[in-house]
Amino acid sequence: MAQRNPVVRDEVSTAEIARGQLEKLAVEQGVQPITDFDSLKADFWPEDESIDDFVRTVREGRRDSGGAEHCLSRVATT
Repeated sequence: MAQRNPVVRDEVSTAEIARGQLEKLAVEQGVQPITDFDSLKADFWPEDESIDDFVRTVREGRRDSGGAEHCLSRVATT
């Protein structure tokens, strides 16, 4: 159970308020629970490159402020 926030003097904790707001937003946006983990898989990284290569590329992209575009351009050139 969520701990009560000692600063807030009401009967509802900050975590409970946030949880309620998230649940309301999920309903408004039609978000459904994930029932098939395989649906989250993505096929965007070459099989012959290791996870270390992937992590290195992501970090380089973040450092260079290229973000996802850097990763995508890397994949497009392989």
